Amino acid sequence: MNIVALLAKKTLVPLFAGFLLMQGCAAADNNVLTYASHDLGLLCFGGVSNVRLTYGGAPHKLYDRKGDAAPEKSPADATRTPGALYGTYDTFAGPMDMQWRSRDGTELTHVIDLNKEVTGRQIPYDHPERVYAKKPFVGKPVIIVEFNDRTVNVYLAATLQVTPLDAAKPTLDDVKTRTLVYSRTL
Repeated sequence: MNIVALLAKKTLVPLFAGFLLMQGCAAADNNVLTYASHDLGLLCFGGVSNVRLTYGGAPHKLYDRKGDAAPEKSPADATRTPGALYGTYDTFAGPMDMQWRSRDGTELTHVIDLNKEVTGRQIPYDHPERVYAKKPFVGKPVIIVEFNDRTVNVYLAATLQVTPLDAAKPTLDDVKTRTLVYSRTL
């Protein structure tokens, strides 16, 4: 292979691939991270039991058998997304009505209206210009409600498709995001 062909292959091909990849990116589209629906996930820790949550008219129960109690939260749980999700909902499908029993047996109740707590309907991400506009999400965003003894946390999680920092890479990168959007200790 001569020097001109080698230079063309090593510089022009990655440059062209990067250009094509950028054509699908959201350089000027501020709405690329907007979502109209989401999945719901629940996580329980800290000895909670008898967890009940109603959202969008659908009731959900966890640790409701006698003697059931949630395990302690481990460091690995800090970034975990629930393995089982509880359906897809319009964003946001009304208030979340929840009841649970804390570790010491206290019956707790709480209501969260995410329309009041979450500003905008966009996934927080520091580099929206890198998000692939044609298909920004891998799956749907997930609202994660976490019960941990007397505390309820709500996270907004999503996997985004973004352009790689290395322009020579011909495929998109997946970036997992997880943002705490609400927390209350009762």
